[in-house]
Amino acid sequence: MGRLNLPEITARSAELDKCVNCGLCQAVCPTYLEDGHEGRTARGKIILLKGMLEGRIEPSSSIADLADDCLTCYACQTVCPAGVKTELLWTAMRQDLAPLSTTTKRKHRALNWTVGSPKIMKNLVKRFGRVEGFDRNSPSSARLTRYGLPLFKGAPYLDQLNEIYPAVGNEVGRVGLLLGCSANLSAPWAVDSAITLLRQCGWTVVVPKEQGCCGAPAINNGHWRLAKRLARHNLNLFDNLDLQAITSPDATCISAMGHDYPNMFADEDAAEFSVDRMAEKSTDLSKLVGKALDEGRIRFNPFKAVITVHDSCHATHFGHGNRWRDLLKAIPGIEIREMAESTLCCGFGGSYSVMHRESSDKIAARKMKNVYETGAEIVLVGSPGCQIRLQTSPKVDNAPQVRMALELVAGMAM
Repeated sequence: MGRLNLPEITARSAELDKCVNCGLCQAVCPTYLEDGHEGRTARGKIILLKGMLEGRIEPSSSIADLADDCLTCYACQTVCPAGVKTELLWTAMRQDLAPLSTTTKRKHRALNWTVGSPKIMKNLVKRFGRVEGFDRNSPSSARLTRYGLPLFKGAPYLDQLNEIYPAVGNEVGRVGLLLGCSANLSAPWAVDSAITLLRQCGWTVVVPKEQGCCGAPAINNGHWRLAKRLARHNLNLFDNLDLQAITSPDATCISAMGHDYPNMFADEDAAEFSVDRMAEKSTDLSKLVGKALDEGRIRFNPFKAVITVHDSCHATHFGHGNRWRDLLKAIPGIEIREMAESTLCCGFGGSYSVMHRESSDKIAARKMKNVYETGAEIVLVGSPGCQIRLQTSPKVDNAPQVRMALELVAGMAM
């Protein structure tokens, strides 16, 4: 192989120049905290990228694998005082170095044959779910497998849903529901809870039956061609509906539509739909419910429990936070005990938990250790992937339940 071209990294070289080598990214990088490898930090990868662009370092498989051994949680971007947009660098790095990577090419092929081929994926999910699927009425039985996300018997859930769920009481508007793959295949209770809660808040819920993957797995793995195809499909679908808002039971998916899509199409003519209009309508579900709470459109029954909260990476670093704590505090009887490192990634990261299982297990164990130390009975999470990841971490006696904040809040709504 001749010298590898680095067009995507070159196009984003201005971001590299912003880095001042302060090292603050070390303290928030989940993979660095587990093994202390400087190459896994934002600073370390930026030094390598600069060296490759300047010709001092030859692109190699070891560098490509460092790029892949990243959860893309983007805590490094949030903490960076210089404002380096690592979200632009890591996807570019993965795309340019894919020919050298031992895992990226495999992940691109897997994405093409799953989220990139909805009909094939649907047939595989139905068959595999019947054989290996878990009981949806027992969420604690869901476990990560060597194949990836666990499937529940009856997946995909989208096939079982209506297209319209009328508001309870006075309608405040129509909200589109982007399910997300994790909820559609592995966490149907999250979808049920989202629909119930939104209806209680006065929203008519619209569930487009032709919706597909939000594209986050392709975006995070630098598979731009597929990511744009998936994004275009969803944008055209949702843009043609009379909606005042769009949300999702998965913080990752609504972050893709609200944050990643505008970045993807920033330099392209996307006249067939309005990326910005869709981004403006995209809202974290807890914020929609939080507004209903502020306006007196929803109240909650009592629930006595000691809980702690794990913050979703995408809601924290891309969605400008969430309002789950506000909603939980409005439930009489709940005591919230904050854990250490509540915003540190749980170790899921989509395909990361499959391709880098050992590292993912260590990160999940660290998270659960912080949970145990609070003495909480329940740890609440913001995304289905976080729930599945923490459910499969090493357990101790009297381990707390792992539930979605959405599920608990919906169960207490009145």
